[in-house]
Amino acid sequence: MKLCMATVSLGGGLDEKIDAIAAAGFDGIELLDTDLRESSMSPADCARRCGDLGLTIDLYQPFRRAEGVSYKEFDDVLKRFHSELEVMRQLGADSILVVSNTDDDAEGSRDLSTTQVAALSDAAAEQGMTVMFEALAWGTHISSVVDAWDVVREADHPNLSLVVDTFHLLAGGEGVDTLDALPHGAVGFFQLADAPWLSMDLKQWSRNHRCFPGEGEMDLLPSTASVFASGYDGPLSLEIFNPGYRERSPHEVARVGAQSLEGLVSALRSLRPTANEAAAEFVSPDTIGIHS
Repeated sequence: MKLCMATVSLGGGLDEKIDAIAAAGFDGIELLDTDLRESSMSPADCARRCGDLGLTIDLYQPFRRAEGVSYKEFDDVLKRFHSELEVMRQLGADSILVVSNTDDDAEGSRDLSTTQVAALSDAAAEQGMTVMFEALAWGTHISSVVDAWDVVREADHPNLSLVVDTFHLLAGGEGVDTLDALPHGAVGFFQLADAPWLSMDLKQWSRNHRCFPGEGEMDLLPSTASVFASGYDGPLSLEIFNPGYRERSPHEVARVGAQSLEGLVSALRSLRPTANEAAAEFVSPDTIGIHS
């Protein structure tokens, strides 16, 4: 199993974040574009640093205001997207996270959104790259896994795949039934985040109260088992937005994140094969390379 951590989960500079993630035993990172821009490292420097530490860059993120825009604006969207693809080329990354439009002026046409996401996938394919599409729970018109899968299914593009984030899934009112209904192999990237159950604005909840698996009140085990059982073989990735985490030592937080994943993986291994044979096989002891 490949284990990953998003750089947004940690405080400090990008070089510190990369060092901490590697030291905690992760295999890869999700690279936040802002972390790279604010760093003294060039994309090539970042790629070399990750390579030296045995880390892969599994996802570059996020690309916003990508769909649901006017035909005229979409020309500018494509220009921005091509610029990001060039950064990815220098990073040696081949997957980019595209998130649903959250702006008030977003167009509601699902056909328009599908056409635009497909066009981004065409551009990515030209560079041998893949678009990973995610619905944010506060998206204007695409706000659920069901919505995002509708776009991915209708676009029907080999360089387009679905992202499932447990926070968006559960906070948005969906659950394991949603995942169980997806076709085999539908999920292209899986992000994990726990949180306490709160009654508040979804965006503020997500940006300030995410926590590691087992530290909150969301039961992540059924969703994780369902994704693995569906044939998912990509990274198990922590994406934690929490200002309190970013105030602590990045090495300490990365270690705690690694331990939280160890706990979740252990729980998955304990599932009886008859209850979830594919999940149990996927997380067999031989596949786990993380250490604290």
